[in-house]
Amino acid sequence: VFLPYKGKFIRQILINHIDFDKSLTDSTKNVKNIIVRIGNALHGTSKEWVIRDHVFFKEKKPLNPYLLADNERYLRDLDFILDARIIIVPLISTDDSVDVLVVTRDVFSIGGSFNPRGVNETKFRIYDANFLGWGQRLQFNGHYDQERDPNFGYELYYRKSSLGGSLVNVTAGYTQLNTGSSYGNEQEQAYYLRLDRPLVSPYSRMAGGLELSRNWSKNFYSVSDTIFRTYRYNIRDVWLGYNIGAKKKQDDRSSRFISARIFEQRFSKKPLQSQDAVNPAFNSRTFVLGSFTLFRQDFYKTQYVYGFGRTEDVPYGHTMSVLAGWQNLLSLQRAYVGLDAEKSFVHSGGNFYTLSFRVGGFPYQGKWEDAALLLSGKLFSRLKHSKRFLIRQSADLDFTYVFNQRTNTLLDINNSFGLEGFIADSLLGTKRLHARYEIVLYSPWSLLGFRLAPIVFGDVAMIAPQNRTLFYDLPFFGLGTGIRTRNENLIFGTIELKFTYYPRTVEDISSFRVSVTSNLRIKYSGSFVKPPSLIIYN
Repeated sequence: VFLPYKGKFIRQILINHIDFDKSLTDSTKNVKNIIVRIGNALHGTSKEWVIRDHVFFKEKKPLNPYLLADNERYLRDLDFILDARIIIVPLISTDDSVDVLVVTRDVFSIGGSFNPRGVNETKFRIYDANFLGWGQRLQFNGHYDQERDPNFGYELYYRKSSLGGSLVNVTAGYTQLNTGSSYGNEQEQAYYLRLDRPLVSPYSRMAGGLELSRNWSKNFYSVSDTIFRTYRYNIRDVWLGYNIGAKKKQDDRSSRFISARIFEQRFSKKPLQSQDAVNPAFNSRTFVLGSFTLFRQDFYKTQYVYGFGRTEDVPYGHTMSVLAGWQNLLSLQRAYVGLDAEKSFVHSGGNFYTLSFRVGGFPYQGKWEDAALLLSGKLFSRLKHSKRFLIRQSADLDFTYVFNQRTNTLLDINNSFGLEGFIADSLLGTKRLHARYEIVLYSPWSLLGFRLAPIVFGDVAMIAPQNRTLFYDLPFFGLGTGIRTRNENLIFGTIELKFTYYPRTVEDISSFRVSVTSNLRIKYSGSFVKPPSLIIYN
């Protein structure tokens, strides 16, 4: 819709911000339910200057249609914005200039969650994602457990989006809940500061980030001193990238991006246990990584992928990064080489596909060490209509192989690349095959504005050690059903209730699992590039 105005000068940028109780397409249509009416008295509407701080095209400049589309998507991705539209307003007085109207709609930004875990344990959180309407988030997380000493622990953090219009997000906090940049195996406390500037468009020049944290273990559960590991460490992590193709032609979405990252974890106090002297988790580590990335990414606008009717932007295109660097760990100074490639596309029939290939390792003394290969694919089917239901199916398939592991851990089948909620410390290997299928039925039912969507899912995972074939043992399954609910007018994430059955288990893992997850944030990422990183496979 912006292409007919390509090259015209932008005379002025107008902001029309709609509160959360109005419709984006019709500002006279109120969203009527009891929660919204109560929220009117509590909600702080986003200020006009906050929206302008997140606009990255300029007045008195030629109009770039693709840059406007990127900005519209970026605004929709903010956690305090439900939807956004950018509208071109032609001028009668002149043919070479236009006005640009930016229309955004709030979500109700105050939220929280309450997760009881039995009679004696409770977790909760309270937050305002748009405090005072200034694009800033205040959040308090609490954890009460009678077995904990003290019984109550907490986390408090503050986040400001696009500080001063710089597109730099700032986060600072203190935690007693092991939720900082925690790399140890014990419960940790931490102070942390994070700065993050994403590459918001292929026409942007810079991206980067900084993270500083001070972490220390704390014996909240009165573990014996001979077992509990007492340690302290600091994290310093910084990366910076430059988009070589930022000044390209407007209709050229291909880019070349160079970046570098320096990561340091420095222990000021190490555990006293002798067996941890050579444990990589409790030794200082430094790595330096550089990457050269070729990417082209566009977005397909749709609904009912992860959301319950809100506008969603599905990325498609390709990304390929070549990584090279160096790591110092346990007195081992080794070079690192890796390749990270991904291809996403939208089929004309309405299906979305993503294929990924990741490989990396340390060439050392004539052989590869701590090497990993990860192949994966994901499919979202087209949205089908069945009477009053909308149906979306998804399928995942991934294969991982590691070899010559010297400081890295072996593969497991827990959570991300295995069975959700299945935690088995004894199932380790060098080869893993995992698949998942899920069907979601978006129903017409709702309660107080919360839409309901039943789900059915199944996971299967196979794992084998170095000296066995992948199919030498029976697979592990996770089969289940559940329901998701969400009110898109509110800041609350998706709430999910699941019942899972594991036909085969090990150790003391139960065959049945019931889980309730609140404030679940599931959506497509709008990031064009990411910091250089070693391959993550667990």
